[in-house]
Amino acid sequence: MAIYALQSVDHIERQLERMDPMRRMQRMNAENVAVETNGAEKASFLDIFKGMVTNVIETNEQVDRDAIDLMLGNIDDLATVQANITKANIAVDLLVSVKNEVISSYNNIINMQV
Repeated sequence: MAIYALQSVDHIERQLERMDPMRRMQRMNAENVAVETNGAEKASFLDIFKGMVTNVIETNEQVDRDAIDLMLGNIDDLATVQANITKANIAVDLLVSVKNEVISSYNNIINMQV
């Protein structure tokens, strides 16, 4: 029983050595969102919103790839999988929140009496 425990500890230590250190996430603002501005000096709201949609699509595709790799046994690092799932959830939550605020603002403008 003790030999099995030592083998599992060695296996865990090897896995920990192979793990990449966590990288800081970039702040999401108009300067570092990968969008096409079509020659404009600054990104418009539409460009930023398109970037957010693209980010949601890319993070969800990464989660799908991770799920397939996990089922096939090609992933040993579950922390990366969990981090990618969290990124995808945050990206979707942010997109939905922005969409809801835009719709609320639109409704307020429509209901204004002129």
